Amino acid sequence: MPKLFEKGSLSLISLSVCLLLNLPALSQQKPERELQAVRQEITKYEKELEQARSRETATSHLITSLDRDIDLTIRYIRNLSHEIGDLTQQINQYDRDIKRLHDEIERLRVYIKKRMVQFYKYERSQRYALLLNQISYARLKTWLKFQKLIFENDRRTFQSLTDKKSELERNKEMLRLEIAERERKMRLRSQEETQLKSTQRKRQDYLSTIRNDVKAIEQHLRQVREAEKEITSLIANAEKERLLGQSRTRKSSDSGKKSEQPFAAQRGRLAWPAQGRVISQFGRHEHPQLKTVTENLGIEIQAVEGAPVVSVGNGRVQAITWQRGRGNIVIISHDDGFYTVYTNLQEILVDVDQDVAGQQKIGTVGQSGSLHGPVLNFQIWKNTQNLNPEDWLS
Repeated sequence: MPKLFEKGSLSLISLSVCLLLNLPALSQQKPERELQAVRQEITKYEKELEQARSRETATSHLITSLDRDIDLTIRYIRNLSHEIGDLTQQINQYDRDIKRLHDEIERLRVYIKKRMVQFYKYERSQRYALLLNQISYARLKTWLKFQKLIFENDRRTFQSLTDKKSELERNKEMLRLEIAERERKMRLRSQEETQLKSTQRKRQDYLSTIRNDVKAIEQHLRQVREAEKEITSLIANAEKERLLGQSRTRKSSDSGKKSEQPFAAQRGRLAWPAQGRVISQFGRHEHPQLKTVTENLGIEIQAVEGAPVVSVGNGRVQAITWQRGRGNIVIISHDDGFYTVYTNLQEILVDVDQDVAGQQKIGTVGQSGSLHGPVLNFQIWKNTQNLNPEDWLS
């Protein structure tokens, strides 16, 4: 029998399942609270707009809050879907385990029944043989003692299998109750999807009112600059940690897993992070409306919303964050102090510290933090210096 059915293991499994099943519900509390807070923000800014106070600033902040609402709702819906899938797999596994146990019990039942019939027939013949002095009483007594041991073992085995089946049935029922709760949340998913579409339409409506609004554009650029500062800070901290641990891990890194080809050697041959058109190049630009000089730390690729975003090379997810003006952000560290940054993502499909391969999907294109529709802002850094991505992409 596999370890799952060892004596005493099911009570521990039951307790573990109870604890594990509570984790998804706990993990949802924070996103739910975030969504509630963001929607309160939206209500506040809409009231300010109705009162015509600081209209440009309120509209800009409102769009940012709508961005956050959209991103959180997408993440919330995705997490619910994954939880339903995981629980369904657990239910299916329990079904298979219960069926296997049931089959074993039935086989044992038939086996014991046959043996009891054989015992009855053989025992009668042995008694007749004893009466006819064909066998000794001591021999018959030994045979009966042996049969008693066999039946006692069968009884324990049968009882053990029956108990385990009952335990699995109880655990299965517990999972079914949890599935019912997740299905209730799936109904919430439908409501959230409706809310999401409404929020997206609302965002488009407000966006159309500020595209030519100088004050709102200035506010947006301030948010972008703040986001860039945060990205710079995250990379600086990552580089500091890398240099600090470099000497400690030199021996292990020499014998550890390495990229097939160093990142630096792939200059001019990296895969594009998304399919689309470059609408803003690297470097300093004069803003057409504000006539002020702005600096793009990377390039902006206009793409279809929901289009895949891939890692341009092998690496590890260094950081995941959300910033006003840039939305969802993923930073990947590569070898020798190279980093790539992907912003304005709609979905994030990786986790912090996860290893990723070149051209592995890490997210999808979104428009959070963008005034120009779906766009991917992509950056490449060497240590703490940002580089022109178009020099590196194939």
